[in-house]
Amino acid sequence: MNKTTTGRRGKYTLRWMTGTAIMIAIVLVLGHTPLGLIAMPFLRATTLHIPVIIATLYLGWEAGMICGLTFGIHSLISNLSGGSFFAAFFVNPLVSVLPRVLFPLAVYGLSRGSGKILSGFKQGRYVSCVIASALGTAIHTTMVMGMIFILYGGRIAAMMQNGLGVPDSIAEHGVGTGIAVLGFTNGLPELIVAAVIAPGIVIALDRSIGKMTK
Repeated sequence: MNKTTTGRRGKYTLRWMTGTAIMIAIVLVLGHTPLGLIAMPFLRATTLHIPVIIATLYLGWEAGMICGLTFGIHSLISNLSGGSFFAAFFVNPLVSVLPRVLFPLAVYGLSRGSGKILSGFKQGRYVSCVIASALGTAIHTTMVMGMIFILYGGRIAAMMQNGLGVPDSIAEHGVGTGIAVLGFTNGLPELIVAAVIAPGIVIALDRSIGKMTK
């Protein structure tokens, strides 16, 4: 069952590949149910980052990036039909795909770093997972909204000047601050949910199946 197939440090076992495939499937299932993408007035809050975080914390950054790619591609495709003010921006892979592929690296790095600091504590693994899940989600939101500001800030400003419909937070505070407010408003619930759900599942997997990452 655990016979090595390929990869560095004998990591890519059948169990690793199966776990990665399951996490990919969960991303896709969430993406096709109301549990995955929650429609909001101008943006879609998501829970699809949670299986990406779980894959990263339990299986490693490689699995996380693969699941993140799945998340990003699904986001791109789901926004082709519109449905929110920001939908047109998410059709750009630099907004919908790139941040989702890269943020697992932050989750993994935060987990490893905090894990070393907390290694002497009984609940060190759990706390490090909470830290990585919360800050990783914040980094994910910052990357996505940051790319929107960098790539489309001028376009949004022009829309506002021309009297076209923009979110109230942008109309009231300006493009930069407005995008930051929307990012915080949508990102905070995502952060809390990830920090509550992901660590518990990772610890349960550690105990029931065995730890996969250091």
